[in-house]
Amino acid sequence: MVLAALVTTGCSAESGAEAEGPEMTGVSVGIVQLPIFAPIYVADAKGYFEDEGLEVTLETVKSGQDAIPLASSGKLDVVAAGFSAGMFSAIETGLDIKVVGSMGVADGNTEESPTSLVVSKALADDNQISGVEDLRDRKVGAAGGAGGTGAFLLALALEEAGLSINDVEVVNLGNPDMPTAIANGSLDAGLISAPFSSLAISDGTAVQLSVPPAGTSGTGMIFGGHFAGTDNAQKFFNAVARAAKDLQGEARYSDENLKIIGDATGQTAEEVKAVPLYTWLPNLAPLPEQLAKMEEVWMASGAIEYSDPIEQDSYVDSSFSENAK
Repeated sequence: MVLAALVTTGCSAESGAEAEGPEMTGVSVGIVQLPIFAPIYVADAKGYFEDEGLEVTLETVKSGQDAIPLASSGKLDVVAAGFSAGMFSAIETGLDIKVVGSMGVADGNTEESPTSLVVSKALADDNQISGVEDLRDRKVGAAGGAGGTGAFLLALALEEAGLSINDVEVVNLGNPDMPTAIANGSLDAGLISAPFSSLAISDGTAVQLSVPPAGTSGTGMIFGGHFAGTDNAQKFFNAVARAAKDLQGEARYSDENLKIIGDATGQTAEEVKAVPLYTWLPNLAPLPEQLAKMEEVWMASGAIEYSDPIEQDSYVDSSFSENAK
């Protein structure tokens, strides 16, 4: 009986230890509260970070430009946000960050695009603007202004039509405000995210001119230099890449994923489903060529003041996506 009691006690103690689980490592993430960053929200909700031994704290930030200095100084470990001219300027001045992955990638779907370049329907009906080439000297809205992600996407559309970002007047205006500005004539066109783009089209305010080319991405994951050099950086990336695989194809519209995205962004699952979602690369690889193109665009527009491109080896690290499980 004594032996049985000792064995039982030992098993109970062992079970208790297992219940407590291994010690978790804290990781702080600054994230812009948008569905485009769904892989991080899905990894958090499905316990993928815990599986890697990480206790992740998600902190909503307004923009990457606000959060990047926090990542460089160690106050944040990870930033998920849109890239901007401010990011490149910060890197050029010596801030210690690494671009390690991409986030939402456009699929080129002209019928259901998460982002569209739209033009005033009145101007289109009058044949004043029938194509992107007619935007020369026009006022075009882009969230974040000439140094924001929207301006980069706008520049790609303009380039295909033989224009540059300097051939239009870029107006810094938020996505929700652009349809009204187009309706009252304050803007001639705008690079607008859904649902505001689709609402402007459906109510007769605007018509679509173009969508970002397939494979285009203006957002991604950034590690603070201090965090990138730790084993936990790869563990974090593994968890997010695992979630990205859950979001491939039509699986991104599963009931479970829609609820997770909705809960994270303050929407219902139905509201998330009503707006076209971006796609994600399965390994979330960074896109160095697009980063170089962004820098080129913003240098040309004057949003970046230095004259020589930054060596990409100093701020782009593809090793995490290459080594992802």
